Amino acid sequence: MKSLQCPWENSDSYFQPLCSCDGLLLLSVHDGYFDGTKSGRSFVLWNPSIGLHKRISCPYELPSISLYGLCYDSTADDYRVFIVSQENETSVVIYSSSNNSWSIFFDNRYNLYLSEHQAVVNGAVHWVMSPSRWDHFLWAIVYFDLVEEKFKEVPLPSSWNEDDEMNLVVLGGYLCVYCYLGVKQIELLCLTKRGQVLIKIGKRGIGIYDPKDGTFLPYDCVRGRMPIPYVETLVSPNGGV
Repeated sequence: MKSLQCPWENSDSYFQPLCSCDGLLLLSVHDGYFDGTKSGRSFVLWNPSIGLHKRISCPYELPSISLYGLCYDSTADDYRVFIVSQENETSVVIYSSSNNSWSIFFDNRYNLYLSEHQAVVNGAVHWVMSPSRWDHFLWAIVYFDLVEEKFKEVPLPSSWNEDDEMNLVVLGGYLCVYCYLGVKQIELLCLTKRGQVLIKIGKRGIGIYDPKDGTFLPYDCVRGRMPIPYVETLVSPNGGV
């Protein structure tokens, strides 16, 4: 694990890491956070490995609470940013890094579930959401289909208890579902090359668990800073390598 310093950071801005994909980090930017002005919210695509970043501003109004995602669309050779929000209706805002363009879609079949967890599998971002229809399960695993421009659902595991709180993670390239057991929240972040699991415990605890020998190596995490998986690549935030 390492701590990364934003090369463009200034004293009036607050940067929050949201997710990553292929070495690209997506951060939200809160300008004027420390002087109380909060002049708006924008985002940054940043690859620390090559020192390039790209600041983008969403042209649409966004509620204070949203779900985020970043993935590579192999059919268009494009990295896409997803912002799922809900006020009167559920909206999906998509940013194309190669075209530098924004688009918005609406799909009211699902409601937001206030979870920061998202998982990218097979080039699609998956979230946990709540179906709008009452004759269905309490939770649903959904992704946004770029071709049909709507949410699609992934079948739940047959052994899943619908009353359990659902969380997503990618382990070894597979979409995994897990729930909290006990009082303390334990979040699975990723699987290392050695087969170890990076785990976040509560607000500040973080460590590496080795299922082979049952050992756990703890680290201290700065409060308010959420660790996210990251790999070093040559991917440009402007698209391409």
